[in-house]
Amino acid sequence: MKRNWKSFFCWFLGFCFWVVFFSFKSGADVVGEVNVFTGTGGIGFGVGSTSPAACVPFGMVRLGPDTSWNGINPIFAHNVGYWYVDNEIRGFSHTRLSGIGVTDYGNFRFMPAVGNPKKRIDQSGYISKFSHNDESAHPGYYSVILKDSGIKAEFTATKDAGFHKYTYPSDQNALLIVDLGRVVLDRYACGAELKIDAKSGEVWGWQKVCGSFTARAGGVKYYFFSRMNQPVNKFGIKNSESGIREGIEEASGKDLAAYFEFGTLNKPLLVKVGISLISVEQAKKNLDDQIPDWDFDKLLAQAEQAWEAPLRKIELKGGTNDQRSIFYSALYHSYIMPTDLTESGGVYLGFDNKVHSTGGRVYYSDFSIWDTFRNLHPLLVLLEPERSQDMIQSLVWMSEQGGYIPRWPTANIYTNCMTGTYGDCVIADAYIKGLRNFDVQTAYEKMLLVANEPTPEGHPYNGRPGIDYYKKLGYLPSDKVGSAPSSTEEYAYADFCIAQLASAMARDEDAKIFYERAGYYKNTYDTNSGFFRPRKSDGKFQTPFFPTLWGAYYTEGDAWHWLWTNWYDPSGLAELMGGKEKVIAKLNIFFEKGSRKKSNFLWNTYYWHGNEPDMHAGYMYSQMGRPDLTQKWVRWVMENKYKNSPDGLAGNDDAGTMSAWYIFSALGFYPLAGTDIYYLTAPLFPDAVMHLQKGDLKIIAPGAPDKIYIKSVKLNGKELNRVWIRHNEIINGAVLEFELSEEPADWGKNSPEPEFRVR
Repeated sequence: MKRNWKSFFCWFLGFCFWVVFFSFKSGADVVGEVNVFTGTGGIGFGVGSTSPAACVPFGMVRLGPDTSWNGINPIFAHNVGYWYVDNEIRGFSHTRLSGIGVTDYGNFRFMPAVGNPKKRIDQSGYISKFSHNDESAHPGYYSVILKDSGIKAEFTATKDAGFHKYTYPSDQNALLIVDLGRVVLDRYACGAELKIDAKSGEVWGWQKVCGSFTARAGGVKYYFFSRMNQPVNKFGIKNSESGIREGIEEASGKDLAAYFEFGTLNKPLLVKVGISLISVEQAKKNLDDQIPDWDFDKLLAQAEQAWEAPLRKIELKGGTNDQRSIFYSALYHSYIMPTDLTESGGVYLGFDNKVHSTGGRVYYSDFSIWDTFRNLHPLLVLLEPERSQDMIQSLVWMSEQGGYIPRWPTANIYTNCMTGTYGDCVIADAYIKGLRNFDVQTAYEKMLLVANEPTPEGHPYNGRPGIDYYKKLGYLPSDKVGSAPSSTEEYAYADFCIAQLASAMARDEDAKIFYERAGYYKNTYDTNSGFFRPRKSDGKFQTPFFPTLWGAYYTEGDAWHWLWTNWYDPSGLAELMGGKEKVIAKLNIFFEKGSRKKSNFLWNTYYWHGNEPDMHAGYMYSQMGRPDLTQKWVRWVMENKYKNSPDGLAGNDDAGTMSAWYIFSALGFYPLAGTDIYYLTAPLFPDAVMHLQKGDLKIIAPGAPDKIYIKSVKLNGKELNRVWIRHNEIINGAVLEFELSEEPADWGKNSPEPEFRVR
């Protein structure tokens, strides 16, 4: 009997161990929490422009489907190739951006097919219907069954290489089409070259893409080198000049494609593709270094493992399944861009079109800085300080090779996209938060150059248009410069960031000058209308004026959206608008009217979360003494503008900007870029841990997510009666405890205003 009890006791302990073990494993499956289809749908201005493509964090290869709907490719929906609404696959390409509002890339389209190769080599012959029921995807993996052929297509990736796995029906003639004539949105490439060694199963060449960005520099050339594991029976090439020619081993030109015929296959066709910005030889080296064998499952496991570390940077407890999925999908999308363009051997193609060594660092491009300076870069400063410093050094290298710090670089070119010079803020934000491992002297000199001098005519980067007017008048005149009132605000914000960096570097005279210029935003404010208005060079405001007129004088917005830009100066803004109560009243109009519009199909003339200029506005209530309204409206945005579904974003993710907003807001604090200040709100989860480099930041909020108002806050056990915290209070590890309530409370209404300026 004793032996029976002993056996039972041992069995019971073992049972408990495995229950706990598997419960822990299940709860910690952060890769499984990600819904890679979040943001792939939507319509109109509500398109998220994300892709389910297989990739690793910041990888150059993003290998996935390019789609269409019954032969139609609406331009607003296919900036990254994939739109969840679609029912056709046009091929699988290796490059794309993430969450952007313009169309580019889609290099090296591969497409499996069956049947007669000469009937399949054109897009009309290889395009295939598909169903979302036959799709499967998670970080590092994408698969789909093509309805027209029954082929199962699977993909995984490394940083610079893609791995394809095609399982064909065993009774069909297996084909593979390599189409170098087409890119994203079914546009034609502006040039390509293809070479074939059928005996070795190797195919290589280049493709020049001329998309919305790349065409601004005359196109960008990518190279590829690929291998196939099955013997090729027949092959052929076609282009726009000569049609289809069987057995031809090389060709160039436009509308270039090749077919490869394998006969019937009783095992999958595996294809490995390395890509490069430098050369075919470099593409081959990237492939050989990163995919040395033919083990698809092993490489997939490596890709999944590559996502484990970043996704485990933040651990959550509680919340609904949807809230957790939205959060981890946002974290996933925060690790797609910028793009790591460091190729095997530690080299990259610079802005001077020369190959450079990184000296052991990592080189990045594809910075959507107009968007990402606001929250994505501050998030990476917290989670990825080493990467952040390499990103900034990459911007410095670009400025040395091309002349200026870019605002939206892609590959190795200036695109001149968007307005302002917010690279200044990315650099200043990191520096004042203690990141110093980059060439700050060169960065500072380049910042001053653009802030003080017009860029030469004909240069691919236009710097600050109208800078001479800005320095002379204190604003940009609307009869001389486009988007004058919004650009005035942006120049002032950049000047504030320069002043912050100058002060941190003990450049006191420069700091004084630029802090003064940071107040220039006030010079277009009209007290009669209560808005920043277009003002002409003679000092008069331009008439007529309509504050809800979108895009006329404001970059991607209207006067309501651009009322809140310069929130680094809340006292100055309150004085300008007649006091804090009037600011609160105007914020109330902004949010209440904005909340009435449920659809994201068109822009919102009031609060519009689908675009960046006003996305921080909810936190400005805290600056004006009403943190309870910050808590109310920030939670409203989280609950109404994010979903665990393909239409789960309120607009373009813009390289992770919409996602980073959610991450910060769900954790209970949000950055004011260019300062060391974070504003607090009620966390969405009862327990969260951010694993920072120097210690864990623990966020405890019993009652979340149901209770949305803050009753009290403790930082490391001490009562916190202010609505903000500083970077140095959390970066080495801290405990932030929230007492929440169901009703608005008085906490923080008498909070002191922080000193924003670096001392």
